[in-house]
Order: sequence, then C-alpha cells, then structure tokens
Amino acid sequence: MAFTICRIQKIKSWSALARSEAHTTRKVNTPNANPQIKNLEVTEDCDNLDLVMKVRNKIGSQKYRSDAVLAVEMLLSASAEYFRPNAAHEGGNYDKQRLNDFVNAVVKWLDNSWGDRIVKASLHLDEMTPHIHAYLVPLDERGKLNCKALFGTRVKMYQLQDSFANALGHLGIVRGVKGSVATHTKVKKYYAAVNQDSQLIDLERCIPQPQAQEGSVAYRQRVIELLNPQLEVINQQLRERDRQNQKLAELKQTASVSEQLRYSLEKELHSLRANYSQQNLSLSEVAYELGLNHSKHEHNPLSLVMRVNKCNFDDAVVWLRDRFGETGMIHAVSKSALSIARQTPECIFVPPKPQAQHFGEVEHYLNQKHSIPQKLLKTLQERGLLYASTDGNAVFIARNLDGRTTGAYLYSLNNSENNFSLYSGSRRSSGWFHLSVGGSNRGLIETAVLNSSPIDALKIMTKNAPHNHRTLYLTLDRENAPLPSKFLKTLPNVVVAMPEKRIMSIRKILPNAIDFSKYNQQQAFY
Repeated sequence: MAFTICRIQKIKSWSALARSEAHTTRKVNTPNANPQIKNLEVTEDCDNLDLVMKVRNKIGSQKYRSDAVLAVEMLLSASAEYFRPNAAHEGGNYDKQRLNDFVNAVVKWLDNSWGDRIVKASLHLDEMTPHIHAYLVPLDERGKLNCKALFGTRVKMYQLQDSFANALGHLGIVRGVKGSVATHTKVKKYYAAVNQDSQLIDLERCIPQPQAQEGSVAYRQRVIELLNPQLEVINQQLRERDRQNQKLAELKQTASVSEQLRYSLEKELHSLRANYSQQNLSLSEVAYELGLNHSKHEHNPLSLVMRVNKCNFDDAVVWLRDRFGETGMIHAVSKSALSIARQTPECIFVPPKPQAQHFGEVEHYLNQKHSIPQKLLKTLQERGLLYASTDGNAVFIARNLDGRTTGAYLYSLNNSENNFSLYSGSRRSSGWFHLSVGGSNRGLIETAVLNSSPIDALKIMTKNAPHNHRTLYLTLDRENAPLPSKFLKTLPNVVVAMPEKRIMSIRKILPNAIDFSKYNQQQAFY
C-alpha cells in the first residue's frame, strides 16, 4: 500500500529562501542527487524571476513583522511502492504513466487549494523517489501575509494532510494514520548516521551458496540483489566523506585567509585609533592656547574661541587652523556642529492651515479648468490630501509610502503657468503626492503610474477610470526627483506618463518601465 507524503517548511528570511532555491534548483552540491538527471518545472514561469523576487512581488508593499513567515516550502510525494510497485527498493526508477498521473493530480490540487499563491513548483527526478517542491506565499483571504491562518493549528495541519490525500485517493495512494508519532529522517541526520555507523560486509555470511540447477547469470544477479542495499550505504559513505574532506580543506583555507585579514584589520584599527587620538582637539588645549586656566560653561572649542576672542565663526575657524592645523580645526568644527544638532530637536513638518470656506473655489477651478470630477475632489478633501489654504491656494499633501505627511505643494488659482511651489519646511526628498485607487482597498498594488504633477495625476486617474485592479498614482515633481525604486521593482507594471527624456532616465533604474501612450495602445489599460 502506498501512502501520501506532505511536509511543509516555514521560511522566515530572504537569505533562507535564497538558500532553499539554491538547493531545489541544484545550484549547490546535493550529494544524494544524480547530476545527470534534469528536474522539471510543473508551473508556468512567465516572468523568469528568481524565487525571492517572485515572493516579494506576491507580498507587495504591505507591512509585516520581522519574524513573519515569508514563504512555505511544500514537499509532496508518495511512498516508493506507488512509483515502482514491482521493485520498490530500486531507487531512481519509476513507472512513467504512474508518475504522470501523480504530477497531474498534485498540480491540480495546488491550483485548486492555493491558486496563484503558489509561485514555483518543480518535479525532482534526480533522487531515490520522485517528488515535487512547491513554494507557497501564505496570504490569507484578505491578501495579508498570515501563515498562522493557514497552518497555525494542529487541526489545520490535519486538514492539509486530508486534503492532499483526497486529491491522490483515485490513484490508490492513501493517507497515513492520523495522529501517528512516526517521523521522517532529515537528510542531514541521515548523513550523520551514515558517517557514524560504518558498514562492514562479512562475505562468508552474506554471499549465498549456489543453488542446484542455478546458472552463473542467475547466481550473479542474486548476489547483487543481496549485497546492493549495503553497497549503496557504503557508496553514500564514501561520497559524503569525500565531500566532507573537500569542505574541510576549504574551511582550512578560509580560516587561514580570515586570520590574515583579522591581523590586517587589527593593525589598521590601531593606526586609526592613534590618528584619532592625535586629531582629537580637547577643550583644555584650546583654553590653554587662549591663556585661560579653565573653560567653564563651554561645550566645544569653537564656541570658546568665539567668546574669548569676541570674533565671528569665520575668524574662529582661521584661529583654530593657525594654532592646531587643518586636522585639529576640522575636528573642532565638526564637534561644534554635532553639539548643535544633538541639542536641537528634530523639526516636524506642519502643513498650511486649511480654510474650508475657500475650498469651493478650489473645487470649481479644478473641475472647470481640468475636468476633475467633484466627487473625486471631495474624497481627496475628506482624506486630507487636498484642501484650500487661508490665502486661497490649493494645497496638495505629500506623504511617504507609509502615509506620513512629509510636505505640501501650493497651487495658485491665478497661476497662468501651472507651476507648483513647495511649502516652507517640506522634506521634498522624503515623500511624494500619491494615492491608490481601484480593486479592493486591501488589495495588492499591481500598477504604478508615474506623473509630473498632482493635477496630472488626477487627470490621468480620471481618464483611466474605472480601475479593475489596485493602481498607484505617484508624482515626481522634477527630473531628478528620487524614486521609491525598491518598492516599484516589486510591481508587475510601472507606467510613465511623462516626457520621453524623463522616461529614458527612469528606465536606467527601472528597465521594465513602459511609456503610458504605448502601453495604452498595446492593451486595454484597465
């Protein structure tokens, strides 16, 4: 009787995910795998991205805990009796029709159970028994990263095993005993056991006596069958020990290089400390040079020089250079600057005060001159992204991608050149005017449309309504404005509604960015 095999491994870091892919794609040495046999992908790979990027794209821009499960690796198989019913002990062999039926059933189960949350699945034929490795991004029904909702309880794990067994039941493969305490031996533990327990063959005991009427060919085959299990373990021992010896030699070489590097770094650190001690200009040294016996009420050499000599900043800098050289002068000035920075609290941006009475004028202007719907303008006002200031300007709020306000753009209704001005105190490089529309409010963003101004963003958004999927409109107010490139690289589509020169510069950072006009010609945009 053949049994189902369904195991999962939770992956919580990007480095662990990359290592897992390196193993399953055989980019690293796998001792128990046959390098002559090529494994097969059983899901379509349209984007040709590595596993880390596939998972990042599926997670999107949502926030998640530092210890969240990023992906779940599934190992799906059946016991050897299914794949080779007449020779279960002959590792590496399988019945092709049985294998095809198994793969079709597993792929159908993955699709029905998890859909597009499965980002990669491959069939391994290079080991003892065929099996499938599938990678699942554990998104719950809201699209949030939530492995606990899928596999967080014993009941859910029972349901997983039951579901997989039901999908393979028509092939004669059955579920193991529910609640069994049986465990499987991990590859590392297997090799540890192989290395520890050396196999010795007692030929007198193991080699059988020839039987009556038994030919030499039949006798030879019978001896091979009897010795093959022990010989297979011995071969594994030899391969593993060769690998370990090679690894040990590499580690010794690495240790030698590391020791040389450590010595070099310690020498460099000692030199840096010596130089720093020479450059560190103390307050007492400066006070002595000024003819003082002490320097009360001063926190740094620069302010002490300015007070005693009754001079300005520039003269104090020159005085320090003449007495202590450029190195001492630079240390004194940097120490003064650091002291000022630490004593001064960080400035928090405060946007201009809204004036509700003037919003009607802003609303009328944007509706009549730029054909932006009043309903959209009202929604932006309610969200605090657009309002009128006390002097009648339209105020567009800039935010970072986490939603924190970083600045504001002012637009005068009497502005004939359609130019925006930046409100005082804005942190221009820290945020953008942006908003997301379409699809579910909690859905993952699939497309970003980059544009030149807040008004352009609203006009393009209006033109492309309705939106069938979540779309981000983000304004870049100047040619060299910083891009949230790390986030944009995770999106399937980045569309640029800007002049050709700007599109070319963006493509240097985002090679897959598409011209808005060409994108519209290729397909129905939404």
